[in-house]
Amino acid sequence: MQKKKLSVTHARDLGLLFTENDVKMIGQDGAYSIPIKSGETLWLFGDTFIGHFNEIGKRVIEEMPNNTGLICYSADAKNGLDDFSYLKDKSGKLRQLIPLEADEDGKVFRIWGMHGCYLNDKIYWYYIRVRILSEGVWPYKFDVEGSGLAVANYSELRFRRIKKEESTILWEKDEPCFGVAVLPVKQDGFVYLYGSYLKNWQHHCALARVPFDSLEYPEYYEYLTSSKPEWGHDVKQAISVMEGMPTEMSVSFNNYLGCYLAVHSYETTGKIVGRTAPYPWGPWSEPVTLWVPKVPLRNPLVYNGPLVYAGKEHPELARENGKIIYLTCVEFEEYFPRLIEVTLQ
Repeated sequence: MQKKKLSVTHARDLGLLFTENDVKMIGQDGAYSIPIKSGETLWLFGDTFIGHFNEIGKRVIEEMPNNTGLICYSADAKNGLDDFSYLKDKSGKLRQLIPLEADEDGKVFRIWGMHGCYLNDKIYWYYIRVRILSEGVWPYKFDVEGSGLAVANYSELRFRRIKKEESTILWEKDEPCFGVAVLPVKQDGFVYLYGSYLKNWQHHCALARVPFDSLEYPEYYEYLTSSKPEWGHDVKQAISVMEGMPTEMSVSFNNYLGCYLAVHSYETTGKIVGRTAPYPWGPWSEPVTLWVPKVPLRNPLVYNGPLVYAGKEHPELARENGKIIYLTCVEFEEYFPRLIEVTLQ
């Protein structure tokens, strides 16, 4: 039973994350986190700029791996996060964690990591594959081709992609992108996966589940087909559990609230919102604003207002039993994760 209504008493901006580093990283988005063990967390990112800033502060990009990561050695975020180490290759350069397949041209395809989980000394990392379009302007110059799963032993973090019928695409482009949030629930024996899809120009969220020991087997995934709840193996029958969330979010159980808490950007409004539910499948409440980013209008010719996206919570950083939570979001031109501390009422 939910103990408290979702409401904010105070929020503060803790600044940009990981700007001081030893790998020449000058910008990245995504910023999902997967707790591994006490005080140690794997952070995962999308397109990552390697290079430097010139004398007028403009980025000079030398390389751009499209998925990267780091290990953070502290769960104390009240003053930011500065104890971390990026995952590098033997030469000391930041490495791409999920490599492209032989038939994927790096000028055409990118692999953008989403959320995942740590089970039995393995990292399960869901991703989307995108095709870069020859025409158009960023941030809308790509097409999502489908989503899949990569797996690695945590001791090595060398990811291999799971295949279904010889394809690394487990969910096709006309199906939800499962893995935008991943929620292991031990008492249920299932890992729940939230999947984003676009319908009538609005984002919707479907829900899948899979037993703890079967994540690598696509045939074991089930999809929520009714709010009763009922589950089935036909993804085409999956129902929507919430609307207005783009392709990144978080879902966790918040002990302070006594319920599940979903956090996401609210479409392209710039707002970061939260919703609550008694069960992983809902019913989900209407969105409550947790944070409104304060960034200047930079490029109104491309999009209306600052484009703030990738809103999510990092529940392993929470304090006071979940009363104080930590969120990240990314502004497109700033292009670093920004850390926000939110105190609930």
